[in-house]
Amino acid sequence: MSYFPFFVELKDTPGLIVGAGKVGLHKIKKLMDYGPQLTVVAKEFDSRVKEISGIVCEQREFVDSDIEGKSFVIAATQDEQLNAHIYKLCSERHIPVNVVDDKDKCSFIFPSVIKKGKLNIGISSGGASPVMTTLLADRITDVIPDNIEGILDYLEEIRPKAKELIEDDARRSRFLAYMARLTLEENRVPDEEETKSCIEKYFK
Repeated sequence: MSYFPFFVELKDTPGLIVGAGKVGLHKIKKLMDYGPQLTVVAKEFDSRVKEISGIVCEQREFVDSDIEGKSFVIAATQDEQLNAHIYKLCSERHIPVNVVDDKDKCSFIFPSVIKKGKLNIGISSGGASPVMTTLLADRITDVIPDNIEGILDYLEEIRPKAKELIEDDARRSRFLAYMARLTLEENRVPDEEETKSCIEKYFK
């Protein structure tokens, strides 16, 4: 099975996690930086799950209606039959579902994620080796500029200026590519005068 790496807006998106043990906790922590509205349903809770602010915890048995209105569902219980049942329910209703440690019952999977400000990098082996994706993520992290958040803010800021001042699409694309390479290679943000000078070169 091959998974396409969509990047999805999760802020305020309703999601359900069934299971609140160590695995459920791990999934919650991965998701919380992206602002979803998470409901966690489980008969037993790892105490650390209940300490996470911004989620709804319901200590009880799962019922089929729990998936209603949810944009995604994660089955993280130790009950294989329950996980399979949740997968079937979600598949019938076309709700994206992830059954932990069972890639044949996943319409989406969790990549290894590198997040630094606006930069998000997801790495997946299609479930073949989560350890390998973690090792590769560590290597990629080592080559990301320390100032990547400031660099991305700067590159975002100059885009509308470039669109306003450089009418030719090809010239504007070359300018933006040049500025991206400059900031990446030198790990710095050019000042206003340098930016103006660079724009003028491509404006001509």
